[in-house]
Amino acid sequence: MARRVGEGAANAFARARAQAGADVVDLSDANPTRHGLTHPRLVEVLAQGLEQVGTYTPDPRGPRQAREALAASHGGHSDDYWLAASTSEAYTWLLTVTCDPGDAVAVPVPGYPLVEPLARFAGVRTVGYPLFYVHPHGWSVDTDALARVLADPAVRALVVVSPGNPTGAYLEPPTAAVVAALCAEHEVVMVADEVFGPFWLDRGSRAPSLDNVGEAATVAVLDGLSKSLAAPQLKLAWLRLGGDARPGLAEALDTVADAYLSVSAPVACALPGLLSLVDEQVAQVRARTTTNLATARGMLGSPCRVRRTDGGWTVLVDVPRTRDDDALTAELLAAGVLAHPGWLYDLADPSVLALSLVLDPDQFAEGCRRVRATVV
Repeated sequence: MARRVGEGAANAFARARAQAGADVVDLSDANPTRHGLTHPRLVEVLAQGLEQVGTYTPDPRGPRQAREALAASHGGHSDDYWLAASTSEAYTWLLTVTCDPGDAVAVPVPGYPLVEPLARFAGVRTVGYPLFYVHPHGWSVDTDALARVLADPAVRALVVVSPGNPTGAYLEPPTAAVVAALCAEHEVVMVADEVFGPFWLDRGSRAPSLDNVGEAATVAVLDGLSKSLAAPQLKLAWLRLGGDARPGLAEALDTVADAYLSVSAPVACALPGLLSLVDEQVAQVRARTTTNLATARGMLGSPCRVRRTDGGWTVLVDVPRTRDDDALTAELLAAGVLAHPGWLYDLADPSVLALSLVLDPDQFAEGCRRVRATVV
């Protein structure tokens, strides 16, 4: 299969964004550093880590002190963790150690379009498994369809995102146990992306981590500072092996991570102090997303439908089906608001908007006002 990266044509949404002026409310913007969500002590804690960077002791899994801090805060043993520059990089490592060129990785549909390009770069195919939505109960995995997908011997890894982006759905324990059993049966590595895990909304509490969801399954859990500390600029994520790790997988990850050695020493050395800020930061972001979700329901609840959002930073809104998605995006832009259309996430339903919940509340409310005025 071809994997060379060429020049890609801009899609309709990218063209609309390029035309957006300064007065446009961008409801697609999920960058927390642009919305007043940076922790006030972030620079101070980073500076404290600089005292330890005078010497360099390379370790494929990252500095032990940082991994010990992760084990203390997230469970397990320090040797269960690998530090990476981003979850995207961790995905790449896992594709490298689980798949040969031409193999496949199963991804949720709908879902965020991240794994597909990473798989293509690695010469790996993606195969979708369906999620379905029933209002107001939320999203579920079609486990029968997933079983058929995993029966293909070319599928070597399965990605689950809990909670999903943009679905906002956690993989609940009963379903997680079924998924893990299927992965164990077909010798498929389960990759659990939990970057949005602490940001529960309609669910009322965080769902359990998937690190040990099934004793017979090999599980690799991904997380990082991009979401937990609302600090994508720090470029630090981690991979944790849980469950019944496949023999040789840890050694293979060591080989790949040793070739990259991508994590910057200052942020790795500061990680123990940075982790001490996470609970406060998560509470701040959750307060923001909770406020904005309530605003969306209050302003867009009729004739639109705001979907159940168990967690994460995004809410899906069904709007009246009076035009196709590209025409809707153009009309919204003319009204001074930009929002992701659902087709960007492979949502089967037309006329769905994905709205970022991390915007300043006044700005988010103004964006919702403009959406309502356009679609009603």
